[in-house]
Amino acid sequence: MRTTAKKLRFLTAYATIMTVVLTSLVLFSFHKINKIENFEEINVKRINILENDGTIRMVISNKEKQHSGRMDGKDWEKRERPSGMIFFNDEGDECGGLIYQAKKTEKGIVAGMSITMDQHKNDQVLQLSNQEFVKDGKLTSQRGIHINAINYESKANLTKQLIEEANKIEDKKLRNTKLNEIYKEHTSKNLLFLGKTKGNSQGLFISDPQGNPKMMIYVDDKGEPKIQTLNEKGEVKDFLILEK
Repeated sequence: MRTTAKKLRFLTAYATIMTVVLTSLVLFSFHKINKIENFEEINVKRINILENDGTIRMVISNKEKQHSGRMDGKDWEKRERPSGMIFFNDEGDECGGLIYQAKKTEKGIVAGMSITMDQHKNDQVLQLSNQEFVKDGKLTSQRGIHINAINYESKANLTKQLIEEANKIEDKKLRNTKLNEIYKEHTSKNLLFLGKTKGNSQGLFISDPQGNPKMMIYVDDKGEPKIQTLNEKGEVKDFLILEK
């Protein structure tokens, strides 16, 4: 009987100790989850910002680990993208970003920075960009604001699928014809550019809904202020040089 009583006391004490330990662990875990950590400096290759349900909202990443893009609940296949921040809307679809790079290619150095805002379920329709190209010690640049338009029925995943199918066409001429049709129907058209062109002109350049240039108000590379309108063939219709 004494042995049995000792065993019961031991089991009771053991159960009490384990209950205290487990309760402490649970409370400590909740404390850690809700605790705000403060750091003076951290090194990290990628940060994912998530909602409580796991929906991705923003990725801050280096080039190697940059998010490939996401639409309709699926990540796109891995592809090369510059470092920066990629934004995702409440549905988890990519909706814009901030990217930057400077890399050497066979043709020269490509550098720049871009902030973009995407159309719902599609590509960028508003962009603030700085694009630079350096070759043989000479700099060519384009800096400014782009406003684009995309047919809302042309969703990004549909356009991607159509391009992938067209690239499987073995006949080169037929493949290029099909790709041109897809780009014309489904990709973005530039409506307006405000800034500096690669030809060193500064001004406002306006196009029609199909992306055809229609009006230009600018100062050319020689410092001449000009206003031009163009016809459907892209030919200058009206031309006015303003006095300095």
